[in-house]
Amino acid sequence: MRPKRNFTGVVLVLFLLAVTLGGCGKNTAGQVETPRVPVEVAPVKRGNIAQLARVTGIVQAGATVQVMAASAGKIKSVLVDVGDKVSRGQVIAELENSDLEARLQQAKANLEQARLGLDQADARVKQAEVKAELDETNLKRTQALFEQGAASQQQLDAARTAAAVSQEDLAVARAALAAAQAQVAAAEAAVRQAEVALENTYIKAPVSGEVAARLLEPGALAQGAVVTLVTSGERQVEIGVTEQDVNYLQPGREVTVEVPAAAESLKGRVASVSPAADELSRLFKVEVSLVNAKPAVRPGMAATVIYTTRQVKNALLVPKNAVIKRGAQDVVYTVVEGKAAGRVVTTGIADDKNVEIVKGLTDQDSIIVKGQDFVSEGQPVEVVNGGAGA
Repeated sequence: MRPKRNFTGVVLVLFLLAVTLGGCGKNTAGQVETPRVPVEVAPVKRGNIAQLARVTGIVQAGATVQVMAASAGKIKSVLVDVGDKVSRGQVIAELENSDLEARLQQAKANLEQARLGLDQADARVKQAEVKAELDETNLKRTQALFEQGAASQQQLDAARTAAAVSQEDLAVARAALAAAQAQVAAAEAAVRQAEVALENTYIKAPVSGEVAARLLEPGALAQGAVVTLVTSGERQVEIGVTEQDVNYLQPGREVTVEVPAAAESLKGRVASVSPAADELSRLFKVEVSLVNAKPAVRPGMAATVIYTTRQVKNALLVPKNAVIKRGAQDVVYTVVEGKAAGRVVTTGIADDKNVEIVKGLTDQDSIIVKGQDFVSEGQPVEVVNGGAGA
């Protein structure tokens, strides 16, 4: 920031000096010479740019997780008690599932039967192929003998009939093979469905933590949470994001978290995203786990979660401060024949330093990057950094 203040001071001094000297003399035409404003120019560059979003939340210690069954059913057993430590993926309860186990065994038996049928159909196809090949060879041999007068018409007709029948039998065998393959595929799908249904009867801990409450007992219907888990000591930040940003925050994505009170900037990872927005705020709740948070990061501290939203590669980029607001328009200044020339531009996304130019400039242009606040259209300027105007 110090170089920018020095440049601004230089601009003011040179501008006032130019005005003073200009007022003391006239040019040969008898007119007061317009002072030149010193400026610096730089070429428009191409590069990648990413727009950052910043959302403030509060640091929390751990998280409360309501563990629910993935399917409806009656609870067979609850395998944990209040105070127990559990690991992610550990089975903590089980639903009645004897009927599903039987269904899985039946599905596996059907699959074995289907595979046996497939093997038989494949064998029949191979036999039919051999028979068809032999009958075709016999037909060709009989045809040759008939042409030599060594075989009768009746023998030729019989060979032709046998070859035709063999081809029909082969077609039937191949159709049966295709049907058997379809049966195997359907049986495999049935097994997978039965396995998933059975797997859903085992209620597993989605995170590691401690059992804070045991809410349902054996014999009850699995409606609502079965147990409540509290994660142990992991720092998290809860934020609310808009519908425009929620899809940029998928679980597992890494973000940056700044905690000013602790003078910490650390990594975070999206732990969970609510499936629906809050009815009042219209914001989506997002839980961000802090990675390797130091003891100085305490619950209750304000934290800012920073994440990338839109990204553009090979964009036209200019410094943010080079773009000047002129009414409702965004303008940058170039230098044409020693004078400032405004160019109306359309901007895109921006980061901390640069802004994307969507329309109004090319990568062959150079623009004023210092002194632009002191010029107007047609203002004589002097390039003081060795750059050349357009």
